[in-house]
Amino acid sequence: MHFETATTEETIPSLHISIYHPQAAVFKSLTFNEKQKFRVDELVKFGRESKICYFPLVDRRASRVQFAIQTFRHSDSTELYFEIKNTSVRAPLSVNGIVLGHLNRIDLPRNCILQFGEYQFHLEKDNGEDRNHFEILLTLSLVPFCQEPIVETLPLPVSESGISNMPAAQCQFKSAVETDENEL
Repeated sequence: MHFETATTEETIPSLHISIYHPQAAVFKSLTFNEKQKFRVDELVKFGRESKICYFPLVDRRASRVQFAIQTFRHSDSTELYFEIKNTSVRAPLSVNGIVLGHLNRIDLPRNCILQFGEYQFHLEKDNGEDRNHFEILLTLSLVPFCQEPIVETLPLPVSESGISNMPAAQCQFKSAVETDENEL
């Protein structure tokens, strides 16, 4: 039987990135819903400069190179990991609420929210066996993943020590709800 002698197909590690911006036209240069394959040694850049960035953002407020994603492996593991580096001098980048300044980097958790300006990215990693490649799948979201905290004009409560008693705002994931078109 031919299938018994066929080479085993390896699954490819992937990063599924759902993106949101109130003006979806900033993503008009991107290809959605198609897996794009990269070598593990490639640096994947997002930003305004289409000659440098694989994923160009059509927005004058975006930096020429806003951020970069690259892969790595820990010395004791064959699993592929991703890290993100903020390459923008002007705009801080937030990963699950952790703010990255210029040239700061962080290992991406398996599931996270990345934000800068009005941009929101939900990243989700899937493992795979391929040691030479990874894939990125972009999808467009019509709803934001996080809601900005409501800013009140009242003064913040401050303890006697001078430290604010206001809890830090947390971003909550919004999940899409699947409905039958007959229910609409």
